[in-house]
Amino acid sequence: MAKAENYIVILAGGGGTRLWPKSRKSAPKQFLKLVDSKTLFQETVARVTGAFPLPHIFVVSNREFVAEIKKEVPDLPPENILIEPSPKNTAAAAGLAAAYIARKNPQAIVTTLAADHYIKEKAEFLKVLSVSQKAAVNGNYIVTIGIHPTHAHTGLGYIHVGKEAFRIRKNPVFKVKEFKEKPDHTTAHAYYSSGEYFWNANMNTYKAEAILDAIERYSPHLYKVLEKVKQGATHKEIESAWYLLPPEPIDTAILEKSKNVLVVPGDFSWFDVGDWSTLHTILSSEPDWNVLLGEEAPEHIGVDTEGCLIHGTGRLIATLGLKDLIIIDTPDVLLICPKEKSQEVRKLVEKLTNERKHQFL
Repeated sequence: MAKAENYIVILAGGGGTRLWPKSRKSAPKQFLKLVDSKTLFQETVARVTGAFPLPHIFVVSNREFVAEIKKEVPDLPPENILIEPSPKNTAAAAGLAAAYIARKNPQAIVTTLAADHYIKEKAEFLKVLSVSQKAAVNGNYIVTIGIHPTHAHTGLGYIHVGKEAFRIRKNPVFKVKEFKEKPDHTTAHAYYSSGEYFWNANMNTYKAEAILDAIERYSPHLYKVLEKVKQGATHKEIESAWYLLPPEPIDTAILEKSKNVLVVPGDFSWFDVGDWSTLHTILSSEPDWNVLLGEEAPEHIGVDTEGCLIHGTGRLIATLGLKDLIIIDTPDVLLICPKEKSQEVRKLVEKLTNERKHQFL
């Protein structure tokens, strides 16, 4: 009989449109060296390597990124790279991994992590993750990690915390009242001030069978495809049905509808590296400092310039009288925008897509 072993699933199929023009379809943000000498994907794998054996670490991604994944983590077993026939968002990606792992081990405890998050305190993260895994074993729960907010963020979803359910080694585990979508500025301040809300980090742990049961209940069209995966169907056998699936985030498709969701507080420094402003925050100790990015530090001369993030590719970038701007200089695209508009960079990608200027994507 299979043991209740822990598995890690890294979701690495995203596009990273808010980090355009550095993040492109051929090289999305998770495969870029944005914070240090490792890519965000490599950082995510390194964060769990050691605590989990490589055979228990899986990656879900797209076919075009398989070679890059193998290059970045050459010791990862090739069969642990799970390929989606087409991108269908996180419900399908997480479900695919759960179905595949459940076939190997029906007692598996699965944790899904995004490939584009940055966490400074590895030891504290692993401690919280261990609590989440033990909470998932404690019942038929879906357990998510909630991050204590440090400010009123409008670019993240929130978790409204309910009563304490139980404790794991003196660590409280709470019931979830509800999930909230990205709020406006006033609502975000209300959430932050109340002390009853965590940031939704989309780090979820569950028994493989528990999440498949939830998918069967709340997303039966997806479950029919995953049932074939669990039974050992080939990639080709599920392909046509997969293409017909609507793209659904696991939050709205499953978690927001489920009544058995718990949250474990996370007190480590966590960043969803989703836009250029967030990257400035990670790399700068002070808001008014300039941050220079590039494979090599770009040449920059500035007068009366502060709070800017500047990415260069070799030529000198000169600035005068600028404050809180994003300046991303690539060989074929120059992006300039206020830091406060960083979340809206994806609108430029949408416009380029609509105008069929695919050479810039």
